[in-house]
Amino acid sequence: MKIITFWLQILVGCILLACLPAMASDGPDQKIAASLLLESNTPASGSQTSLAIRMSPEAGWHGYWLNPGDAGFPLQLKWQLPEGVTVGELQYPAPESLLITGMMNYIYHGDYALLAPLQIADEVAAGTAIDVAVELRYLVCSPTLCLPEQQRLETHFIVGDKGAPKTQQDAFNVWRQAIPKPVAASADFTVRDGQFVLSLPLPETASLTDNLHFYPEVNGALSNTAPQSFVQKGDRLFMQTQAGEGDVSDFHGVLTLDKGLSIRVKATGQAGGALMFPTEAGLPAAQEGSLLPLSVVAVLGAVLGGLLLNLMPCVFPILSLKVLSLTHMGDERLARRGAVAYTLGAVLVCVLLGALILVLRQFGLQVGWAFQLQRPEIIVALILLMMAIGLNLAGLFEMGTLSSGRRLQQQQGPAGDFWTGVLAAFVATPCTGPFMATALGAALVLPTYVGLMVFAGLGLGMALPFLLVGFVPALRQRMPKPGAWMVTAKRIFAVPMLLTALGLVWVLMQQTDSQYVFVALLLAMLLGLALWLMGLLQHGGRDRPWWPVLSAVIIVAGTLFSVPPGAETQTSKAGAETNRPLTFNEKDLSALIQEQDVFVYFSADWCLTCKVNETTAIERQDTQAAFERAGMAVMLGDWTNGDPQITEFLAKHQRSGVPLYLWYKKGNLQPEVLPQILTSSLLIERAGG
Repeated sequence: MKIITFWLQILVGCILLACLPAMASDGPDQKIAASLLLESNTPASGSQTSLAIRMSPEAGWHGYWLNPGDAGFPLQLKWQLPEGVTVGELQYPAPESLLITGMMNYIYHGDYALLAPLQIADEVAAGTAIDVAVELRYLVCSPTLCLPEQQRLETHFIVGDKGAPKTQQDAFNVWRQAIPKPVAASADFTVRDGQFVLSLPLPETASLTDNLHFYPEVNGALSNTAPQSFVQKGDRLFMQTQAGEGDVSDFHGVLTLDKGLSIRVKATGQAGGALMFPTEAGLPAAQEGSLLPLSVVAVLGAVLGGLLLNLMPCVFPILSLKVLSLTHMGDERLARRGAVAYTLGAVLVCVLLGALILVLRQFGLQVGWAFQLQRPEIIVALILLMMAIGLNLAGLFEMGTLSSGRRLQQQQGPAGDFWTGVLAAFVATPCTGPFMATALGAALVLPTYVGLMVFAGLGLGMALPFLLVGFVPALRQRMPKPGAWMVTAKRIFAVPMLLTALGLVWVLMQQTDSQYVFVALLLAMLLGLALWLMGLLQHGGRDRPWWPVLSAVIIVAGTLFSVPPGAETQTSKAGAETNRPLTFNEKDLSALIQEQDVFVYFSADWCLTCKVNETTAIERQDTQAAFERAGMAVMLGDWTNGDPQITEFLAKHQRSGVPLYLWYKKGNLQPEVLPQILTSSLLIERAGG
């Protein structure tokens, strides 16, 4: 009954306001007292002053914002101005929200003022008397009644010296404080699957509370009554709510913050855009005071994760040779400088990569750790790099950074150690491992400065063995003495580097077509030939032995930029197997969980840990048989070429990369997160086999 009554009040009020202006109240019984005021009583020719329409509702009554919400009617006005005088767009203070019988209204309780600039043309002579008038039509409501009202407001002034009484200036300054401040930086929005997501820059002075609310200036853009979720990520604020049915091509709105502060936002976007709402793991600024324990754990986890990355086959040879190179350094300072330089190189790469990830995510792009490996061009570059390192270790040519013995002592210095650290960190990016996954996931939702500390911790962990050997003489003394055996060790270490290059060729085959793979192999052959020529020139004592490689690099770079990757080949993914996993889809996953147990794993062809787990645990015949006996579903999220849906889902589970293994029991939407190193016995046990 209350709903019907309220709607009747609004309907009658709007009909009267729209169709019967002569019946509108225009006398002493008006529920809103209005007045037209000028900041300066004597504005000068060619100047601009501020004009205010002051509105004072009676107690228990309220007026409406420019977007009244689900009910009500906005202010209508008609100016009467002499020649040479113009009035600009009205500026509204931030409104309040009033929810009545399931309808959201945007209103004003108490006194408020609408401001507008008033411009005096140059040709208006000093001493001219100016009359300004405006006709107002608006709706005013109480909890039980809505009335249309109409008023004519007038003010007079004489063009003069632009003077203004202090009391008027003070009043206008107070009213200006209530006007939302425009945000200079751009805001973005997208509408997808019935959800409206907004990303906007947050002023440094903003203080977030639980009372955040966004008011759209155009009705229909948002569902006015739907809850609004907010997450702060660095210096940007994300909002998600239910989309409305109106046009959102030109979107403006007002966000109310703490202590009366509000900002006006103009956003650009489109339906189905790439902008994603961060997960609930995002932490508002108000909670940052309690982040110290989480920050410490995340940094320590990153250090441990970086330490374990040294066991990767493409990193271990580099680290081993660098550590062994310190054993013959008698100069303590040289050893320490080399260790510090290596550490700086590793930390710098991790911090720069982390900063790039954080910046891209600030702009709404769903990227995570090792996102660069989702580009075939980067895979080709890594193939060539791994092949070059392998050929160097095999003795085909000399490269000071990885050389050994006397040549190393003569050529190696802090610069070489620094670039070796850069190299080791770059080639270690394809995977996340134990400790590292949770740490990097936390880095994406913690404040930016903490996130960068986490990425720095990852680089520090990678460099930790070299750092310890450089600063602890006792460790160096326990290392084998350099000798001819190091040449043999180099040849042996060439094998895992070349195998890594071969594995990356397989990854490239999963990402693109055979033509692009053929081009990549031609480039590898060209670079190999150039390195062989470089080795011949080096052994012959020739000057500038590097010119063949420089020529090859120019050709390779030009080819990578000019030949676009083809479409992903699905041959190897489709396969002939009948029990291949289902393709990940969050909606399908929710439906499957209601019917059976589900094992979901997220992988990428360039992720070494992922491939090892699949070969040794997931794809084993006994594991697959256990899954089949249990009547459960298996679902795969393939992140090889990137997928915003998968990236968003990973973030919901505090992960920034792969692998991720989830076990859902029937009817339970909260999964068990399995270890990142899987065994077939663990999976068989979960399946009840």
